[in-house]
Amino acid sequence: MNECGQYMAMIKNWIHILTATVLLAAGYGCGSNMPDTPDNHVVIIYDNDVHCAVEGYAAVAALKEKAKEETPYVTTVSCGDFAQGDIIGTFTNGEGAIEIMNRTGYDLATLGNHEFDYGMEQHYKLTDMLDAEVICANFTDLQSNVNVYKPYRIVKYGKTDIAFIGIATPATATSVSPKTFHNADGEIRYSFLPQTLFATIQNYADEARSKGADYVVALSHLGIVKDDDYPTSLELIAVTTGIDAVLDGHSHSVIPDCILLNREGKEVLLSSSGSRFENIGILTLSKNGKFSASLVETSAVASDSLLKGFIGNVKQNALEKGNKIIGKCDEELDALDDDNEWLVRDREMPLGNFCADAFRVVLNTDIAMINGGGIRANLPAGEITLNSLVSVFPFNNTACTAAITGAQLMDALEVAVMSLPEKSGSFMQVSGIRMTVDTSVPSPVVKDTEGLFSHIGNGKRRVSNVQVMDKTSGKWIAADMSRTYTLSSINYNITGLGSDGIFRYTHILHDNQGQDVEILAKYLEILGGNIGKEYNRTQGRILK
Repeated sequence: MNECGQYMAMIKNWIHILTATVLLAAGYGCGSNMPDTPDNHVVIIYDNDVHCAVEGYAAVAALKEKAKEETPYVTTVSCGDFAQGDIIGTFTNGEGAIEIMNRTGYDLATLGNHEFDYGMEQHYKLTDMLDAEVICANFTDLQSNVNVYKPYRIVKYGKTDIAFIGIATPATATSVSPKTFHNADGEIRYSFLPQTLFATIQNYADEARSKGADYVVALSHLGIVKDDDYPTSLELIAVTTGIDAVLDGHSHSVIPDCILLNREGKEVLLSSSGSRFENIGILTLSKNGKFSASLVETSAVASDSLLKGFIGNVKQNALEKGNKIIGKCDEELDALDDDNEWLVRDREMPLGNFCADAFRVVLNTDIAMINGGGIRANLPAGEITLNSLVSVFPFNNTACTAAITGAQLMDALEVAVMSLPEKSGSFMQVSGIRMTVDTSVPSPVVKDTEGLFSHIGNGKRRVSNVQVMDKTSGKWIAADMSRTYTLSSINYNITGLGSDGIFRYTHILHDNQGQDVEILAKYLEILGGNIGKEYNRTQGRILK
């Protein structure tokens, strides 16, 4: 069974209680006129979740030129998460990736959640720089009550018109620092329309059809994996009509060509290319009006030599200042296993201990907590450069400290483990703390309407036997509910309400205590430039 099929069972019980009846009552649905078929086949080259694996753009350029030899109708699109995820993004705040996309010649792009990692000011700078037109149907400025970007674009291919609709995951509102989307008064300014997403997309699909679109293709950054109550591309297809194909991102799924049924029982094609240019997606509309999709292994494509040289220059400029050797590591510290499964998102890991210890020691706090979702790469054995550390911490976060009571700490730990045994970016790697977690107990965490931590319900707690290390004696002492502890973490968690708002009720002591990578570098210096045997194994900080 392919990856798409594996998730179909997840939505069967969900569909009948969805908003399908609401959509029907509102009169949504596409017309019955037969579409114009193209006079030559249409090729749509797409990517998703590139995360600054920029070498792949040279292969995209080569595929474009090859396709143009066979048809004049070639369009290149991105389904989001292109500006962040590697050193070239970190050292240029995403601008290096945009330069390369422009040279590649993209036509359309929708937004991934990571396009907002650098803050709204830089987000707008990046989208202004991007030659491709940004489309997004569900990113709204509540202050002016208008779409920030055009919801769709109709592209003409001879006598045939295809509408492309952009969709960003509503999970962006909490996966990125939530304060990114607040105004100066702390009020929510931007929305990704989580409650009305399906009706919104249906409305724009119908509108595009009424304006002459023969076909509708969704450029989606929703993914197929259910995360809390956030919508998936599977659900989108199940409750809408008039969409012919969905090119999807966000869950890093590899889906060459999956056929699903929409609300009216009509076929919809779903495709997703994986991540980091392991594949390049190709959606084709044949002359007989049928869509098909395929994935091409990027490594098998002969790269465009000119663009490859340009990419090398952009990357070299970004990397030069990070090449200095600053230490060494005795053994590889892993964030992912050999199958690229995240280890730091559901268990204590030596790399997580190193990162959390760095914050606790450098910032001289009682405890430190670092979300597993912020640790993005293994730290190889051998020489360590600044680039090595940036690969681990690529998000340009700053260090912060806060005051947290023992009672608040207990609540924060419950939020940190609420998704277990499932992996979650909100799972915390800890320092100065040890605890026991019982995953057989249902999580008592209650969230608010924004998807952030509200309070702990009346049920039994998962976390017990919490101890905090005394900074002076090094002894472990049971957490005191009335005592106030000092906490260090990244601004994403403390001031930005990230990781489900784990620390939203703490008192901020000091903001902007340096870049997260600087904290790791300083701790490495404290260790004498060597990450040694103390990090060769876990230390019993999180027992299950």
